[in-house]
Amino acid sequence: MRTTGGGAPAAASSERATGSTSPPPHVPCPLPREECSLPALPGAALFAQRLKGTPWCVLPLLAGAGPEHMATDEALLNAAAQEAIPPTLRFYTWSPPAVSLGRFQRPEGIHLDYATARGWDIVRRPTGGRGVLHQHELTYAIVLPPSVVHGVGVRSSYAVLTGLLEAGLSALLGRCERSAEGRTGNEPDSSAAGATASGSAARTLHQPNCFALPAECDTLVGGRKLVGSAQVRRDGALLQHGAILLDAEPEAWQQLFQEVGRVITLRDLLGARPSPECVIAALCGGLERAGIAFRSSKPGDGAGDLLRPWPERGTPGPRLSP
Repeated sequence: MRTTGGGAPAAASSERATGSTSPPPHVPCPLPREECSLPALPGAALFAQRLKGTPWCVLPLLAGAGPEHMATDEALLNAAAQEAIPPTLRFYTWSPPAVSLGRFQRPEGIHLDYATARGWDIVRRPTGGRGVLHQHELTYAIVLPPSVVHGVGVRSSYAVLTGLLEAGLSALLGRCERSAEGRTGNEPDSSAAGATASGSAARTLHQPNCFALPAECDTLVGGRKLVGSAQVRRDGALLQHGAILLDAEPEAWQQLFQEVGRVITLRDLLGARPSPECVIAALCGGLERAGIAFRSSKPGDGAGDLLRPWPERGTPGPRLSP
């Protein structure tokens, strides 16, 4: 793989990227997420209170190319690290579609030539995890400054943020599930000895498809993955973004990753593909019911300024090519 516009930088001591590459231990969630006892996780209750303490900036839905989206998420993260923006929520769609790789992911097992032949972008995310096809989806991104994140662990932040989003999705769907630790649902509850366990571990290690390996940070319905999320922290600030599948083209996933994975979409669940605006309304409604206050971006707002047209802002993020 050749990187243009700069490759993925090496990890610094002040930065951690997380995703489904090494899923954290499972925390059982027998009820819909909004009814779970999140304060049982260290720091979760304090984190939830901080999230309610400052109005969030919500940015308008934006359609754009993958490199620009990744650069915008990074720019927001950098601004948050300087306490230059409040907690910020944005939503975007991908035009053209794109394949994204996790920050440290190698491209083996992904048919990138297929993506190129279809005119799709290939980008690297600032967050961890595995490959994702961004085609018929809505992506969310939450960016938080250090004053909100300080002292809160990765598992606690995932649990609270993903739980807030799932509270909104439940208005559309009802029950959502938290993933078991790295299990796809095909393995038995107890690992078999010997070759079976070793083979499963090897498949997990080399699996390039994010949606084939649910992790604790993901949202499942009926054991299948609807939302895949990942995080990165930089200088105390946090970025969590994730793909919400509105629809899917199974053949494209098969061609890219040699398997479709445990994909389920809102079209599968609702009988029709919802508009991005419909899903945004449900998600924001869930956040407001949880006590999050919103304000729209304004001219001169630090977060809103980062959505200016790209010619005014300089070079977008790296576009990868096979």
